[in-house]
Amino acid sequence: MSIPNPQPNQPNQPNPYQQPPNPYQQPPGAVPPQAYGQPPGPYGQQPGPYGQPPAPPAPPAGPRKPTPGWVWGIGGVVVASALWAGALFATGNLGSDSGGGGGDADADLAGYQYTKDLCDVSPLDAFKKKYEIDPDAATLTDYTSRQKAFDQSYCSRKLKDPDASADSYSSIFVYSTARWHKKTDPAGDFASEQKAYEDQSQKTYSYKTKAVSGIGDEAFLVTETSGTGDDDLNGMTLAVREGWFTYQMHWSSYAGTDDKSEPPTASEVEEMLTSDTRAAMDGLKK
Repeated sequence: MSIPNPQPNQPNQPNPYQQPPNPYQQPPGAVPPQAYGQPPGPYGQQPGPYGQPPAPPAPPAGPRKPTPGWVWGIGGVVVASALWAGALFATGNLGSDSGGGGGDADADLAGYQYTKDLCDVSPLDAFKKKYEIDPDAATLTDYTSRQKAFDQSYCSRKLKDPDASADSYSSIFVYSTARWHKKTDPAGDFASEQKAYEDQSQKTYSYKTKAVSGIGDEAFLVTETSGTGDDDLNGMTLAVREGWFTYQMHWSSYAGTDDKSEPPTASEVEEMLTSDTRAAMDGLKK
């Protein structure tokens, strides 16, 4: 029911009840930007409904019936189970969200050790032959997360082409993500996740996925190009799975129209990704 305005607005007078527009409100159906600078992916989940349906009303009270004897037996089992669970908590044998290196006893992490500083074990020596790492600390992003299902470390760095002009608008980044799966073997979904990138292809950009051998149990190279030519290279990702451990390194580049530096070829980027991914995975086994 609307509340009548006790003092109707006069012509050319502001409405005291009208709220100013919210500059941060997104239009209906807007999709939030992808987090962490990763290439767009088809795996985002839609948010669930807000709130739960109301609980059904309680049944009407009736005459109290005597409690059967078997109910008391179940009650004893419940009490014993509660005491057993309490003992597990007291001895620290029950897992928690804090991680702590736990997880499923069957998890095969292939000898890869969790680390908080993924940037430290991936110095990007191969990329340094072509680029310089931007010394500005604001361009470095790293984080770590430890959960019941997996542990994860992330590192993002901005690179500079020494041959680019001083006023170049080029933007080059390398992102690395390591994940230690502790509850679910990622082998069943790993190949499909990489091949699904191809379904995101549009008229202005496209993805191609190919399997590569000689690294991990399985690995895939995802190449992103723009326009109609295969030489318009925008990004490339090398994703590797070994056991229940997964690692991916992504290179992305945007060159300004006035940039006179020579961009690397797809084969050169693949070689740099492969070399630096191997080095990072070796560092995680030490």
